[in-house]
Amino acid sequence: MAQGSSAQGGGGEGEIDLTPMLDVVFIMLIFFIVTSSFVKEPGVEITKTEAITTGACERGTIIFAVDAVGKIFYDKKEVQVDRAYRLAEAARKEAPKANFVIQADVDAPTSALDELLSAIKPLMDAPLCASTEEEG
Repeated sequence: MAQGSSAQGGGGEGEIDLTPMLDVVFIMLIFFIVTSSFVKEPGVEITKTEAITTGACERGTIIFAVDAVGKIFYDKKEVQVDRAYRLAEAARKEAPKANFVIQADVDAPTSALDELLSAIKPLMDAPLCASTEEEG
């Protein structure tokens, strides 16, 4: 009789408990969401200049754009030059190791580029990156 009762009680041993695995997957998902950085696109269509020599911009994720008429864009919104410093400062706090990237239209006035560069220059700890098209 003792053998029959132990055989009936052993039927649950073949089931696998997935709860710990789901806990680990959920914790990993939270970790990746918290540690990831999101690129804020400037949100304007520009015609980039062609470059003969190109190189990758290390850690370049803070992107400003200057269109053909000299308007400055950040995160799909037009911004004034005086506000660009505050936006760049906030972006630098979010991603301290990120470089600044400027996407300038071929016809962008140099005065607008100069004003933007002057505004964000105090926050730069690495060379500025310029977004261009590869010659092809």
